[in-house]
Amino acid sequence: MKKIVFVLFSLIIGLGTNAQQKKAITVKINTPTVQCEKCKKTIEDYLSYEEGITKVLVDFKQKRTTVTYFTDRTNLENIKTAIANSGYDAEDIKAEIDAYNKLPKCCKKPIK
Repeated sequence: MKKIVFVLFSLIIGLGTNAQQKKAITVKINTPTVQCEKCKKTIEDYLSYEEGITKVLVDFKQKRTTVTYFTDRTNLENIKTAIANSGYDAEDIKAEIDAYNKLPKCCKKPIK
């Protein structure tokens, strides 16, 4: 009898903790100034330090960054700002000028 009560109690506690966890969502962000593998590595490394982000994939050919994150720890605007702080445009948020100036020459926007 004690074993049955213990198993039921453990099961209820286990279900309660799973219900409290937020699920991760995935978004695609246009990053029009991404040009090469160095750009990809810079953004992926920079976002790896942001809280709540679980996965980052930069496609420099499509100029798109896919980010998976927990909504209870960060939000889309914070992620876009982090990309801008790394020196790249993120949709409507322009790159932070000091970070942009520190990028390698190959990672800067081509002059038209």
